[in-house]
Amino acid sequence: MPAVAIKGIENPLSVFFYIKKTKTPSRFRIYRIIKDDLGFTFEIEIEEELTKNINDLKQKCSGECGLIYASIYRLSRMSLGFWEKFKDHNIEFGIINTIPRQSGLGGSAAIIIAILYGLSQYFNIFNNLSLLGENEFPINKDIIAEMATKVEDEDLKITAGYSDRYVICRGGLSFCSYYGKLLHEEISKEPLAVYDRIGDTYNINVLPIILCYSGVTHESGSVHDKLRSLYLQEEVTILRNYKKLAEIAWNSRFALMKKDWNQLGEYFKMNTEIMNHIMKNAGFEYGIGLANNILIKLIEDHPDVYAAKLTGAGGGGSVFALVNPNKIENVLLTWKANLSDLIKNEKLFKQKFPNYPLNIRTQLKNAEFYRIEICLEGVSLIEKN
Repeated sequence: MPAVAIKGIENPLSVFFYIKKTKTPSRFRIYRIIKDDLGFTFEIEIEEELTKNINDLKQKCSGECGLIYASIYRLSRMSLGFWEKFKDHNIEFGIINTIPRQSGLGGSAAIIIAILYGLSQYFNIFNNLSLLGENEFPINKDIIAEMATKVEDEDLKITAGYSDRYVICRGGLSFCSYYGKLLHEEISKEPLAVYDRIGDTYNINVLPIILCYSGVTHESGSVHDKLRSLYLQEEVTILRNYKKLAEIAWNSRFALMKKDWNQLGEYFKMNTEIMNHIMKNAGFEYGIGLANNILIKLIEDHPDVYAAKLTGAGGGGSVFALVNPNKIENVLLTWKANLSDLIKNEKLFKQKFPNYPLNIRTQLKNAEFYRIEICLEGVSLIEKN
């Protein structure tokens, strides 16, 4: 499938991780960002002392900060060199997240990857072959993507795929193949993903995309779990439709190659139609989701919009619009205005969406729009002292 790592232009849509030595027992902090007329301030939302007991780490995977503990636990299992250093050093690390929670924008994966990458860099195990134990693998971006998937799949018991993890780690515009990875086997018991960076190859430096987070949170694992279960059961309709999606995916690469946004838009429309059918067939009453379908319909007929499409699992989360590169700002303002009118005007809502419940308008008040650009570097080190 084609995939792209993004960052926001006004909002970075990123997870930031810092780490430093401390004389006190090891701890971590999670920060809340507060915006006011004077700018931004940061407030500690959660602060906890870090356990150095491997069994305690595993037990804490099911707690409030499970993402953090599961990431450390997974890294300790992958690298004895990391665990020996982690046990003997007092550190403080902190996390600042600008990705809306449960928005379909890879926020959980980004947190996990930031922790894995940050700890690996700090303890000098990233790409360090001299510390490899028997049957261990170098900690690099591919292995971190694999570990991040295992953190969710195995340690947190959340059904997740490889796409977000590889894209966040590797960055850029790419064409990804996950052939041979259906059963999510132990690392090295199945192929790594094939991650082909096509942005440079096709000289694509920008994508004319506007992103909209619906304001409706979702549990992506519950969606993926249901669809994955039906797929593994070889349910006929699911298999047939996923085959169609695969054909659309590889065909869309040729549209990208030509920068034929209109043709790419047609593929996106086909994708949306098929995904709505798949999810309704799987028992989701409104297909890809009430909010998502509303947002798509509000902008898809705009003359400068080629298509709007779901990103993430559906049932909430986010969508994006592929637009005329010269009309991005105009489309963004129109999309915002259309949504505002729909929220304020009950009569208009009933006319456009007679079979949809009115209360969805309340949730859509929290929608956020973003202009984005391609994140070329993927997970990266900003500064090292």
